Amino acid sequence: MVEYRAGVCSMNRSNEERRLSWPPVLLVILCWLALGGCLPKSVPLASLPMEHPTATDLNLNGIDQYHAGHWMEAFESFDAALQIDPDFVEAHFNVALALHQMDQHEEATRHFRRAGELDPRNGAIVNSALYRNHLGLSSTLEGHLSGGYRYQP
Repeated sequence: MVEYRAGVCSMNRSNEERRLSWPPVLLVILCWLALGGCLPKSVPLASLPMEHPTATDLNLNGIDQYHAGHWMEAFESFDAALQIDPDFVEAHFNVALALHQMDQHEEATRHFRRAGELDPRNGAIVNSALYRNHLGLSSTLEGHLSGGYRYQP
């Protein structure tokens, strides 16, 4: 119902009308959240060729394989990089991503944990939904929205 008084237009809405206007707004917000509007994506990480350029090249090759959906080949490249440099943070994280894709969650958790130990201030790692899910650090809502679960070794 619309009232016009002295040049002012005001809308008087019943409680029922106000209640019915909220669900669409909430639905839009929930859809945005569910589609990943606020959760960082877990993608393989690259690094600059500092101490071990061969390990960096293997890591980059693994990233290409990962994006092509070749999980085993990606894992083999990332693992070969770790054979050259056992403290290669990005390779540990990337191995974990590949292992996760192959449903080897216990081993993935071990590599996620190692990546976090080596570089605890790397936001791309510690804020990753898969990292958080594997280490049991995510909230229930975060786990559901990211499509992940808590993987316990």
